Amino acid sequence: MRSLRGQALVEFALVFPFLFFLLALSIDVFRVDWVSSTVAESARQGARQAVANEDPSDNGFGTTAGPCSGTTQTPSATGSGCLKTARIYETVLTVLGGFAHNSMLTEAPPAACPNPAVGATSVCVYPGEQGAAGTYPSCDAARASLGHDPLAGELGSRSAEYANPQYKGCYQVVVTVIYRYDTLVPFLGGAAPNFLRISSSTQMLAEY
Repeated sequence: MRSLRGQALVEFALVFPFLFFLLALSIDVFRVDWVSSTVAESARQGARQAVANEDPSDNGFGTTAGPCSGTTQTPSATGSGCLKTARIYETVLTVLGGFAHNSMLTEAPPAACPNPAVGATSVCVYPGEQGAAGTYPSCDAARASLGHDPLAGELGSRSAEYANPQYKGCYQVVVTVIYRYDTLVPFLGGAAPNFLRISSSTQMLAEY
């Protein structure tokens, strides 16, 4: 009887790592689905914040001053000098919640959005906030010259577009969020690196 108990213990010890692997993998699959939904929603909400009409009292495209900055988290964005990028960033981080750990902000198109470290998040807004306006006199002129509806980045910076809204009805803004999933299965990252890189981009038309 004692030998049978010992045999069962040895068999369990041999099978346990495999069972634990299956359990951890199942949890990872469900968590990836959950994180994917959260990342997609954060990109949507960030884009929604990016295209909303400005509150003049915020001076959303003014110079960096006071408690707000376009590259750090801020609990609020009211008062002169609060860059609008700060509000976009804060909106994304609020939706991400715990996934916003070690996040970074960049003004870049989706293809150039930097890959974050494992467990970290990249937030990219495009086009840039500061810079020159586009050279087209109107939306129709831009469409005729480009041969398609203008994409994000083809009509100049966001601040110039807001100050001179000659592109009303065709100015696009895109927000990209990338999260590097930290898996429970230790070697899964090396075996399936794309499984751990969760990204979403949302492009929206600016409102006035």
